[in-house]
Amino acid sequence: MTRIYSDLCNNDIKLFLEELADKNIEPRLYRETMTKLGFLMGNCIQNQIHENKPDIYLASTVEDADFLAKGMLRSLENNSFNISFACFWNQRFSPFEVEDLKISPILKKYQEPAHHKVNYLIIIKSIISGACVVRTNLVNLIQKIEPEQIFIVAPVIYKDAEQKLKNEFEEAIYSKFRFFYFAKDDERTREGEVIPGIGGNVYLRLGFEGQDNKNEYIPEIVKLRRSKFLNQRQL
Repeated sequence: MTRIYSDLCNNDIKLFLEELADKNIEPRLYRETMTKLGFLMGNCIQNQIHENKPDIYLASTVEDADFLAKGMLRSLENNSFNISFACFWNQRFSPFEVEDLKISPILKKYQEPAHHKVNYLIIIKSIISGACVVRTNLVNLIQKIEPEQIFIVAPVIYKDAEQKLKNEFEEAIYSKFRFFYFAKDDERTREGEVIPGIGGNVYLRLGFEGQDNKNEYIPEIVKLRRSKFLNQRQL
């Protein structure tokens, strides 16, 4: 097993990653650590944004919305960027029980209208391994918006994830990709769990009872933004 840290990673972040990998920490601390990592990743992203008032579209999965995505959103909002948000509920499974074949159809989504011009589309996820969820959600998004740049963001990724995702798109799309991560791991179990990764099944680590349970969850960030958006439309 080899873990490679990116240039974005410092000693404090390494400690947070160790907390994620610790299977004994309780969901409350795990959630707090994810939120902190989202905030720190947002700080890293800001250093790559040079426009004065950029239009940003942030997208996450339902399990990451109230933690990792919320942390990043807090960081970006500190700079008063124009930010739209999307949340996806994916059902990940292997058709015909073929473990190497993964699909992740979208069961439902919350998707705010994009501004006229999107400078940065940011896809944030707790870990990127096989990349099927990122691919599915990205395909959905680029049918509606045409971002100038696409940032693929995760605290931890698997060694083959970048190339695997690029292989799913034409050059006109993947040439916009930039990957941001704190650590890259090169080992997976037979069940597909990245080692040490983020310490196992993210649904369970965050306190959900499993995939079905997380897909019944409505994130607080979605409730808040939806209510705010509807109120603005009524003014």
